[in-house]
Amino acid sequence: MAELVDRLGGIPTERIRTTPLPGTATEADLNTPEEALCDLIDGNLVVKATGRAESFIGANLLARMWNHVESANTGVVLGGDGYIRLKQGVVRIPDATFIPWESFPDGEFPDEAFWTVAPSLVVEVLSPTNTTQEIDRKLAEFFAAGCRLAWVIDPPTKTAKVYTLAKRFKVLDETGVLDGGRVLPGFAVPLADLFARPTKPKRKGR
Repeated sequence: MAELVDRLGGIPTERIRTTPLPGTATEADLNTPEEALCDLIDGNLVVKATGRAESFIGANLLARMWNHVESANTGVVLGGDGYIRLKQGVVRIPDATFIPWESFPDGEFPDEAFWTVAPSLVVEVLSPTNTTQEIDRKLAEFFAAGCRLAWVIDPPTKTAKVYTLAKRFKVLDETGVLDGGRVLPGFAVPLADLFARPTKPKRKGR
């Protein structure tokens, strides 16, 4: 188990499913009614790290991406349960994904459960059980599959890393802006807007 944990990026053992046995899992074991959302990594099911704060930030960004992409009809946006097959035996679930129409075979929406497409942009919102090594491996796999831009958002520090290659990134603080650049032209969102907590509107006096 220690060797497996190391290969998977030092993640907590409770995120590694032992049924089916490590090394024997297949795509058929994903997305079953009794199973949590998992990545499939070389025959191993790894539970997706989640949390309330991360879910809120991810949903906030996802909604903005969706509105932007839908208005221009430039492709498809997937949420945190959208499976992407990167290669044989590796299926991943980013927190948000943008896939341009040109990445789809014949430019048509696929019907299969796991898409073998090259996303142009992926987003990861870090949870407490994510590790640096885990995210590094995940990004390396996405960029090897054709990804062009990745945003890794860290809620506790209110920062984000903007990757243009698996090992090339810049760090944005809370005053920074996530910019879609050539990958998602015209899209921009201030990090401060993503990290801001919603407040209940005050009732107007009668």
